[in-house]
Amino acid sequence: MHFKGYIYQLFLPLFIITASVLSGCATSSSAQQTMAPEQLNGTPENRIVPNDQGMWLLPQIDGILYKALKNKGLKLAKSTLYHPEKASLNQGIVRININGSSSGTGAFVSPKGLILTNHRIAYDGKTSASIIKNNYPKTGFYADAMDSELPLENYTLYIPIEQKEVTHQIQSQLPDTLTYYEQQQQTQSIKKRLIAQRKDSTDDLIVEINDFWSGNRQFMSVYKVIQDVRLVHLPPKAVAEYTNAPLAWSWPTHGGDYAFLRAYVDTNGQGSSYDDANIPFQPATHLPIDTSGVAADDFTMTLGFPGQTYRNESSFSFEFYKNHRNPVLLDSYRAILKSLQYADEQDSGTAIKNTSRRASIANVLAYYRDVQHGFEKHNIIEKKRTLEKDFEMWARKDSLRFLRYRRVLKQLDQAYDIASQSGDLLYGLVQAINNNKLLKIAGFYNAYRRHRGDSANTDLTQKQKKNLITQHKKVLENINIEAQKLMLSEMLYSQATLPDGKVMFYLIRLFGGAEKQDLKQEITNYVDSLEQQSFIFDLTKAKKFVDLPIDSARATPADPMVELYKKMFETYQFSRKNYLQHVPYLRPAQRRYAEGMLAFKNDTLSYPDANSTLRLSTGHVTGYKNTEGTYHNPFTTPSELAANSTKSAALNKYIQLSTYADSVDSPVINFLTSNDITGGNSGSPVLNKDGEIVGLAIGSNPKGVIGDYHYNRKFKRAINVDIRYILFLLKEISGDDRLLKEIQISSTIQKSTTHK
Repeated sequence: MHFKGYIYQLFLPLFIITASVLSGCATSSSAQQTMAPEQLNGTPENRIVPNDQGMWLLPQIDGILYKALKNKGLKLAKSTLYHPEKASLNQGIVRININGSSSGTGAFVSPKGLILTNHRIAYDGKTSASIIKNNYPKTGFYADAMDSELPLENYTLYIPIEQKEVTHQIQSQLPDTLTYYEQQQQTQSIKKRLIAQRKDSTDDLIVEINDFWSGNRQFMSVYKVIQDVRLVHLPPKAVAEYTNAPLAWSWPTHGGDYAFLRAYVDTNGQGSSYDDANIPFQPATHLPIDTSGVAADDFTMTLGFPGQTYRNESSFSFEFYKNHRNPVLLDSYRAILKSLQYADEQDSGTAIKNTSRRASIANVLAYYRDVQHGFEKHNIIEKKRTLEKDFEMWARKDSLRFLRYRRVLKQLDQAYDIASQSGDLLYGLVQAINNNKLLKIAGFYNAYRRHRGDSANTDLTQKQKKNLITQHKKVLENINIEAQKLMLSEMLYSQATLPDGKVMFYLIRLFGGAEKQDLKQEITNYVDSLEQQSFIFDLTKAKKFVDLPIDSARATPADPMVELYKKMFETYQFSRKNYLQHVPYLRPAQRRYAEGMLAFKNDTLSYPDANSTLRLSTGHVTGYKNTEGTYHNPFTTPSELAANSTKSAALNKYIQLSTYADSVDSPVINFLTSNDITGGNSGSPVLNKDGEIVGLAIGSNPKGVIGDYHYNRKFKRAINVDIRYILFLLKEISGDDRLLKEIQISSTIQKSTTHK
């Protein structure tokens, strides 16, 4: 999942800060180190793992970089991989957007718009009523004909047509005399003009211009948009998520994590919303499939839309994440997950509706837990500080350099010092206000409270009062009150146990005398008392209050739940105002930091941080040793699956059905590669040297999650599903070959599938 995008969505209603505030620069290691060919020899656990670091923009794949990738194993011509004016591999890839946000990747695998992607992506977000009613995420779904394929609500596909640099077109129009913020304003105006020129009134084109290297360079991405997306096939959840732990990046795993969608357009080939008359989209490129199998050391590559990385941000930002952001987010997501699990235990219908959200929250929680562990285990902040000391010494060796970069580190330190004063409190408040439904209802009445508090205001109309009660009723009918109370109690405890000086005054007033060992129970008792006293929990009491004349409503004591919301929201507003004071220091310093680090490292090749734009990564099939020295083989096999499959009768049936599990070649189920991926790459095709699909990316291994901040080739791995296992399951679950006939199977000569 694109976890950072998910976090950002949660912040949008209240916490509107552009992504660039906390995102930063990114560079690769030196070109010589990054691209040096290395021998893969010796026993599997003692092989030297290639440095496959890099999430490359497609226009970068030229010259030295293209030659280096060919040395690693790439066989495709540049024009086949990417061409801005002709059909090329990039047009076989799709960015899958759910509810307006980039959520994953897919690949066209037939000339009729058939898309291969991950299981979760195929039902995430608000899907059709029939999918929820029939519990297809759990039981699986297969459309035996095109007219049986199910429309997915709030899904769009972005097909990348072009990606090009426009830095010169923008920066040549910016006089050197402008201040940083004047430059930003003019840059936005120039971007709008360039986008309008490229779009040229074409309805189904989306044009974006993104900043890279903290605004030092800009690239334009052009997409064809598909609005009619339908579910074709979804395996049962027990098959898709078969693992020792229900997380996307567990290893070892035996997950058949895949699904098929289809893109539809109108009869003129234009993207349009769902219509019975729409026809399957014919992509300019669809990717062939290679069923000859993968072997240790094989060259691989992925094309996809990695969400966000922070690798070359400063030590000050890393310290902020570790000490002020991550702990609060961990507490918040634990509280949300506990609430969902409690509600699911009480009602099977709720459990079905919560399937996607529960899985997403569990994965986000695991992500931040592994990130935090990585910060602590690998001394990342200390390593970054050492690099910055060297950078400072380098700057001092030249008077002009020193003049340009001498204040960068001090400004970053100052920015994050300001952010740390209120950041953890702010993150916690945002999570509570945006996620707890009881607080959401209280927010409705807080707005009414503000309205009636102004003596100049008249009473609400009967229509307005009815709408208020209707909103209240709609939320109340769709929640488990005890689950929401549990979440609220956990979040208040997290807020009440922040460091001294950061606890909101209202909580100090309520619980300031409590010892820590008694605090959790006191907060639970307080939330229980809210249920007894507040009309938020009782629609009849709420209606009586709303029906009061405005003078009587003004004289009525404040509802305790509305009062809690009011205090939290006021603290949020105050904290946000303080927090945002770091932005004027951070943005220009971050841009100068990225520029300086590029010059300091003297890279002839570098790649920018991920930001949901199309990237190519290369890798090799390889295992890894964990920090305890245990070697993890890069393959899981059907024999292991059969020996350990106790979770699902359906799963047992699938593994016993065919010769797949008894194959002499012992084809794999999942495999590891050193491809450099992150959230958003879920569903990316794993390709061989000839651009044929050999697998499907699921996510990173637990030890590799910290790679979003600090790349370590010893641990950074991508977990993938073998394409042969996907085709096997497709055949066995569907019982026919309708889709198999659509898919282009490569006639590549069989190669050894010995697993080393």
